[in-house]
Amino acid sequence: MADQSVTSSKDSTHAETRNTLNVLDIRSFQDLNESYKLPIDSDEHSRLDIQHEAVRLMLGGKNYQQPELVQVALSVTETHKRHILDVGAGSGKWAIEMAESFPDAEVLGIDLSLPSVTKDPNRHVPSNCSFKIADANCDMDKLGSGFDIVHQRCVESGITDSDLFFYETARILRPNGVLLLVGANPQLVDERGRILPVQRPGHEGMLENNPNYSHVLIEEVLVPIGPWPNNMGETERRLAELMQESILRLCSAFKAVLLRDGNLSEQFVDKLFEGGIKEIRELPPQVHGYSKWVFATAVRNENPWKTRKEPWQEPPGFDLYDYIARPPPKE
Repeated sequence: MADQSVTSSKDSTHAETRNTLNVLDIRSFQDLNESYKLPIDSDEHSRLDIQHEAVRLMLGGKNYQQPELVQVALSVTETHKRHILDVGAGSGKWAIEMAESFPDAEVLGIDLSLPSVTKDPNRHVPSNCSFKIADANCDMDKLGSGFDIVHQRCVESGITDSDLFFYETARILRPNGVLLLVGANPQLVDERGRILPVQRPGHEGMLENNPNYSHVLIEEVLVPIGPWPNNMGETERRLAELMQESILRLCSAFKAVLLRDGNLSEQFVDKLFEGGIKEIRELPPQVHGYSKWVFATAVRNENPWKTRKEPWQEPPGFDLYDYIARPPPKE
């Protein structure tokens, strides 16, 4: 059974430390995970709601990719209750909607802070949905096992060891349970709509090499940042507008992050983000901005869980720039 009683293993002087917020101006931050820098306040949760709507449009109105696998994993059974885990629940919107879509399942959302919805008496949280404060880097062993779905969206920056996270996720998934991953990267195209050169390392990824998974599927979607194409349909235009709004709000969040760091003057940061926002809103005709979204799915195989033998090693020639757009080659 999945254990929903979670206590962070981070050292603290008293329980209230887990909800301590470091406030800069009007933004709030968490202090459980040093790797995750973005705010955790209602403004950020509003941005995540916009992002959530955009992702749903990418997925044809659904909350998950590979719907056939998800439907099978969550099919009603008399032998045990279905369990869903949302890692990095954010605003809680995904977890709540999944609880509404699958009323016979129990949904648990974990994050470094509780979603704003839990503090608003005017917003409904289904009885089969709950939220806990937990850090995926050190609290996965407290979640028990028996989850049918584990979902993670856009929290890569807060995961200190992705390879280990995949092993730990496999440990808590039932056989034939499904891991759903969603991530985003910026991308650029030229005046002809061609993607600027992106090189990829010639090696299998962490999921493919993990002995606990099968049926690893990876899909990529390019979403315009702003409705610049002339031939966009209504849904495409709405998606592009949502993506632009999400990124503009993300700029505000990063501005607070830089000010909180204290290494840059407020005047410099203001000027930096004023220029950045202007570029996002007014990209020159020859440069079109895209947000590249990656949807990865893996199925927990039926073999006994295997622990990681050694940390993942970067293959020869691996370069982080292989995952972002490089400058175009000179003619």
